[in-house]
Amino acid sequence: MLCRNMLCENCQSMVNSMKQDIRYFFAQARYNIKNAYALKHSFLIGVGSMILNNCAFFVIWFLFMKATGPINGWSSLDVFGMLGVALVCFGVTHSFFYGIVDLPKLVIRGTFDSILLSPVSRFVKLAGTSFSATAYGDLLQGFVVIVIYGFLSHLSVVAWILFLCALVLGCIVFLSIVLLCSLIAFYIHDGEILSKQMFEIFLRPGLYPGAIFPSKLKLFFMTVVPTLITSAVPIDILKSNSVVLGSIAVVSTAGWFIFSRYMFSRSIRKYESGNLLR
Repeated sequence: MLCRNMLCENCQSMVNSMKQDIRYFFAQARYNIKNAYALKHSFLIGVGSMILNNCAFFVIWFLFMKATGPINGWSSLDVFGMLGVALVCFGVTHSFFYGIVDLPKLVIRGTFDSILLSPVSRFVKLAGTSFSATAYGDLLQGFVVIVIYGFLSHLSVVAWILFLCALVLGCIVFLSIVLLCSLIAFYIHDGEILSKQMFEIFLRPGLYPGAIFPSKLKLFFMTVVPTLITSAVPIDILKSNSVVLGSIAVVSTAGWFIFSRYMFSRSIRKYESGNLLR
């Protein structure tokens, strides 16, 4: 009976802690959005500029697909949807978790102390320490593109649910990889540049249709370097209705998420306050 009561108390404590972290996360998100919108014209110009910048990718791929025709069953509409998925994954991470992108700066400047002293989850506190106003343009455009893709593809309710679940997996993988790239700063002094370069290496393969990759190479880019999960895999899952493909995506996402959180907990032990003074 005593063990059962202790177990119930521990479970209740964990639930309360999770609720506190979730409330804090949404409070940070609301504050960041209000802060970004405080300079209304600057915010709107930044969002609009990012949308125009992203349109270049759509124009380039439209012209390419028009010249070549379908690629291994992928049409221009599928590429359109893939770019929408990539924009949402990028937008979610940089809109609500930009503090993770800025982690190398915090470590270099020695201002990571405030994260360590926070009463809430260090990960949650870190995520909301900063934001990117232009990323809201990526996020907005990505959702619009996805809605248009679903409407033109005549997706059923079940297909929509499957697609949104795959989209969540993509966001989790994207966030996990960004976190792992940022953790380099704990091991290499002034590792900000290397962190950005590694992120670019991860990002590039996801800008191409999954149909151009052979099966073994596609498996590589879903597991070892899981960039396709953040772009092409949600479209492939809809097109093929493959249980195997969905299972690989779920297992790979879970593995990368657990590994990134483990490395985060391990890496912060190497932090030394006031690194900027060295």
